[in-house]
Amino acid sequence: MFQMHRADRRGKLALRTRLAWAKVPALNPGAAIVLAAAMALLLSLTPARAAVPTFEGELDPCPSTPATRANVVGTGTVSASLDGNRLRISGTFSDLSSPATAAQLRIGLAMGVPGPVIGELRVPHELAGAISGVITLNPKQIAALRDNSIYVQIASVKAPDGNLWAWLEAPRSR
Repeated sequence: MFQMHRADRRGKLALRTRLAWAKVPALNPGAAIVLAAAMALLLSLTPARAAVPTFEGELDPCPSTPATRANVVGTGTVSASLDGNRLRISGTFSDLSSPATAAQLRIGLAMGVPGPVIGELRVPHELAGAISGVITLNPKQIAALRDNSIYVQIASVKAPDGNLWAWLEAPRSR
């Protein structure tokens, strides 16, 4: 409840707020159930934050020739999440025939078609380890990601043109 009071000797009015407490009658059981149902409905209508799209892939040997086949070995997994235009990538690899030298995010024309580098990832110079990174994508790259045309590639000493690659795909429903 608001009340007006004379605040000072000059005759200016000031607004002062006073909270008046009233006795609230107890709710009967039927009214309590209706009130609880109304609150539940109101909470269910509150917009939730949209789920962050996720992607995953298996690191498998890149295509090779008979001359490079023995050097292009290994295995691993990669996962990624897209939050706005930022793609967060993490994964592990093992069993390379020589130490890793680079890990890159690349874009192809379609799944299985090699393409140019669009970002560098962190990778240890070891036979096994973890890769990670965050890459900012443009709208064309986000569309390619949703079309399964983005992949992670790991190069190694003996396979500088690519040792392992993983095409990023939305997880399949189980």
